[in-house]
Amino acid sequence: GRFAPDNSGRVDNRVGNAWDKPLQIWNANVAAHRHAITGERFSGCPAWYPSRLSDGRAVEELFPEQEWPLKLISFKSNTMSSATAVIPRLHHLKPVNLVALNPQDGQRYGLAHGDIVRITTPGGQAQAQISLLHGVMPGVIAIEHGYGHKEMGAARHTLDGEPMAFDEQIKSGINLNELGFADPTRQVANTWLDWVSGASVRQGLPARIERV
Repeated sequence: GRFAPDNSGRVDNRVGNAWDKPLQIWNANVAAHRHAITGERFSGCPAWYPSRLSDGRAVEELFPEQEWPLKLISFKSNTMSSATAVIPRLHHLKPVNLVALNPQDGQRYGLAHGDIVRITTPGGQAQAQISLLHGVMPGVIAIEHGYGHKEMGAARHTLDGEPMAFDEQIKSGINLNELGFADPTRQVANTWLDWVSGASVRQGLPARIERV
């Protein structure tokens, strides 16, 4: 974490850590390139794009909000990471990851704090215990990252016929990666990739929820 005195956040009614350097609002290298599939030229200036599939269509065209009314996102854990899931003491602090929903959505779907729910996306489904938190935007399911491992000591293996140590607690919680899905607009099968960066999408996945 990064820490500072609480009175350093604002100075003269301005943000304390002001950015004094010039801010680049035009990038010629970005503007010179086009999307590899659609041929559309990228913007050299900061721009907003809707969540797009590989052919440029908005994801809502194929996965309408009427069927998928929620957006699934992930957030970093304050205790766990993908590399620390093997530490038993961290599991003692937080055995499973937080899966949070706004109380307005809890009322909308008839869910109470602590209910077991099924979360479904176009690529899969998972069960989790839900927490109702005002810090989550309405229409969003927020999943804490770093849980739900299948390996790293979570599964039983043998080496030269000898069983190796394992701990099923390592696979506790749910893994958001298993809720991702393939982009149906691609001619060559692949996961849904961010339209600009090319990274696998794990924010804004279309989803729905129901009590188990």
